[in-house]
Amino acid sequence: MAELTNLRARIDEVDQELVQALVKRYDLVLQVARAKQASGRAVFDPEREKQVLAKVNRLAGRPEYGRALEAVYQEIMDQAKELERDFLA
Repeated sequence: MAELTNLRARIDEVDQELVQALVKRYDLVLQVARAKQASGRAVFDPEREKQVLAKVNRLAGRPEYGRALEAVYQEIMDQAKELERDFLA
């Protein structure tokens, strides 16, 4: 049971790091929204999304996690688009 408690504590630490990283990412997303607005570019850039997903798979270096990471990052990007749209509205 101590091992399970220790592992869960480590997951909690990683969760904290993930949330902090996502907040930083979404702060940058809003900066991107400003830049897109200034240049008249659209919120959605399908080529950029493809690049991000490919990069995520490459960075992971663990093919067995590919589908899960792509799903998570697709949701992250979908939420980023919503943030951009709300910010620009």
